[in-house]
Amino acid sequence: MFCRYGGFFKLDVGGLMPLVVEVLGIHAHVLRRYGVLPDEEVGSAVAKLKAAAPHLAEFLREAASLQ
Repeated sequence: MFCRYGGFFKLDVGGLMPLVVEVLGIHAHVLRRYGVLPDEEVGSAVAKLKAAAPHLAEFLREAASLQ
């Protein structure tokens, strides 16, 4: 599926998200206490963290956007 973005046509890959371990490295294991596994996609990890630790959810979302 193609989507229009910034005046150019760009391929929409359908929501591919990096893994938590790709964003945080070895520090991804700290999130296990919140039920987030290191090999989980960032999108689902953020959803899990929103209730228990919203500050970590926001941090993870921002860190993933920098990659």
